[in-house]
Amino acid sequence: MLVKQKYIGKAEKQAQISKKLKFFRYLKFYLIPGWRDPEFSAQEYEIEKIKSKRRLFRHLLKPLTMIGLIMILFIFVLAIFAPILTIYPLQGLVVPNYPPNPDPFALPSVEHPLGTTYHGFDVLARIIWGARTTILSSLIPVTISIGGGLIIGIISAYFGGVVDYLIMRFVDLFYAFPTLILVIIVTPLFGQDLFSILIIYGLLFIPYNIRFMRSLVFQVKQLEYVQAAKVGGASRFIVMFKHILPNAISPMLVSFFGGAAVAIIGLAGLAFIGFADDSVASWGIDILWARGKYTNISAAILPGVFIGIAAIGFILLGDGFRDALDPRLKL
Repeated sequence: MLVKQKYIGKAEKQAQISKKLKFFRYLKFYLIPGWRDPEFSAQEYEIEKIKSKRRLFRHLLKPLTMIGLIMILFIFVLAIFAPILTIYPLQGLVVPNYPPNPDPFALPSVEHPLGTTYHGFDVLARIIWGARTTILSSLIPVTISIGGGLIIGIISAYFGGVVDYLIMRFVDLFYAFPTLILVIIVTPLFGQDLFSILIIYGLLFIPYNIRFMRSLVFQVKQLEYVQAAKVGGASRFIVMFKHILPNAISPMLVSFFGGAAVAIIGLAGLAFIGFADDSVASWGIDILWARGKYTNISAAILPGVFIGIAAIGFILLGDGFRDALDPRLKL
């Protein structure tokens, strides 16, 4: 019993001494410039990490960003649940599968809540199925253009010299021609099916991302940790894609959303002038069919409204991510 009491008393004294020492360590930590303590530094790091995450979510929870997210989710819901949201299958809404008794540009009715479009297709069903085409139009070409721009831009900026010169002259050559004109010229050579158009569109927009990524890499590759990796014997591949790429990818993530909006509008414009795949529902084709036909106004207006919803949604999301990922912005 006496041994146990001595042990408890000794433990209490050690705890008091530890508290006093911790108090003085706190004073040193906060009052002496440059003095660091491993325990308090780790706590400070965890607190700052939590603050950073909260700041990120506060930026993303801004009203305009949430409106953009709701718009995009709305388009995704239409695309995913299209077979449930309409009784008309896609095969019955595209050329040359015309309705049995076509009534072009009929006014809204019980059978057709938003009326009909060219060839008597249901406007609401075409809009719902067109959401799938829009999602593909926003994701596939932008992924190709940004992915290609990332890889080639990093190689150009990292190696420099002759490699950088040749790549940038190639990029300047593309800047000399309007990209949409090039798409119009090249598309008929490879066919006008949807995936061919999307791939060609993505490939022809790679040069614009090359220049942007190149400028980001030039900023990052001069930083100390990149120089340390080189001195440490890291291979060029490791330096480019493990050290430089992760620290230059945030602006490209933001540009992804802006590029998606541009792709939606650009491909809708191509469809409007006749460069589209008739085997899929496209809002651009719907506007083309309804051009100058004012019997059923919804056949022309609503596809344009949905194009605007998709494009504005991606733009608002991009602005939200830019605010959240930019370290210079603070709440």
